[in-house]
Amino acid sequence: MNKKLKGFTLMELIIVLAIIGILTAIFIPSWMNWIAMSKVRKQNNNARIIFNAAQTVAQDYKFRERKLEDGEKIVGSGEFYFYWDGNNGVATKDGNSVDGSEFARQLNRMYGDAPETAYRIYVDNYMVQSVVAASGNTNRNKGSYPTKQDGRNTTDVQNFDMSSIVLSPTT
Repeated sequence: MNKKLKGFTLMELIIVLAIIGILTAIFIPSWMNWIAMSKVRKQNNNARIIFNAAQTVAQDYKFRERKLEDGEKIVGSGEFYFYWDGNNGVATKDGNSVDGSEFARQLNRMYGDAPETAYRIYVDNYMVQSVVAASGNTNRNKGSYPTKQDGRNTTDVQNFDMSSIVLSPTT
């Protein structure tokens, strides 16, 4: 009785492993890129939500400041930057810090994911011009509004160049 064993040869196994390795090398980078782009899309959506909430708060400031004397105004001309790091908010006007705690309180009441998100807002004449958001200040997957980000950016949120994403002037 001569029984011949059936199974795979070493060469067949090596070829199968090589094919699996090649497919893995193709699909893993594509998968990682898809994951990164989904994070950017999420932050673009967060930036849009923050943009709308900030516009509501900025308009509230505008109507409140109409009633105040010039010396009492919080932001005066209505132009300032606001930065939220996930815990604290800082408003800056002409390079000087102004009290941003009330702005942060009102904005974060409308935007529920504030503890997990770092964002920066540029407001001019009480109109929100641009917002950049990320899941942390140094996160490379940032989103922005009104111009949406389409890739990864290495600049942290606090130092992000807001001029690249401002609203276009209306005519």
